[in-house]
Amino acid sequence: MRKIVLATLIVVTLISCKKEKAPISIEKNQTPLEKLVAGNKRFLDEKTIHPHQNKNSVLKNQNGQHPFAVIVTCSDSRVAPEILFDQGIGDLFVIRNAGNLISDIDMGSIEYAVEHLDAKLIVVLGHTECGAIKAYVGDKNNDYQKHRNHIDDIVETITNEQEEKQEEKLHPKETNILGCINANIEHSTKTIANNPIIKEHKTKIIAMRYDVHTGKIVLL
Repeated sequence: MRKIVLATLIVVTLISCKKEKAPISIEKNQTPLEKLVAGNKRFLDEKTIHPHQNKNSVLKNQNGQHPFAVIVTCSDSRVAPEILFDQGIGDLFVIRNAGNLISDIDMGSIEYAVEHLDAKLIVVLGHTECGAIKAYVGDKNNDYQKHRNHIDDIVETITNEQEEKQEEKLHPKETNILGCINANIEHSTKTIANNPIIKEHKTKIIAMRYDVHTGKIVLL
């Protein structure tokens, strides 16, 4: 009887292991975008597989990295790409700052990932309840120059985005925070798309928005 129970447990364990490993084998045949979409779905469904998050992954990447995607996103502590997309060590080249803005340094980082690491996809990932956008929305009279601290520099950068100016012509920014968030994402996406190196490599660029209330990421 004991042998039968033990054999049953072994079979159940093997079946469970196969079920857990199946998504990894499927993922190998997916495009970079499909990998990200599938990863977020696993995160939402609470079926994360935490790929490449072990010592073996560290050893495999110790002499070089080959991320399949660049993620330009906000520094917000609620927006962690490797977690939200269910990815691991060596998968994503992540660039973060308040408001997912594109400075010369950020652009240089993107160029490096495309030119030298052969990343095939660039994602601009904005998010709901963005503090940088809220600061811009709260700056009712565009008086960011009043204090001239570094947070004002962020607000000034967002204020000068043409997409934000166009959005404000359509709707008052005080009552249109989601529109302002989308406009900011659009601006960063266009800025990257206009880079000659990115054009030369024909790298795919995608705009996405993360919802801090639900955990869901949507394409824009």
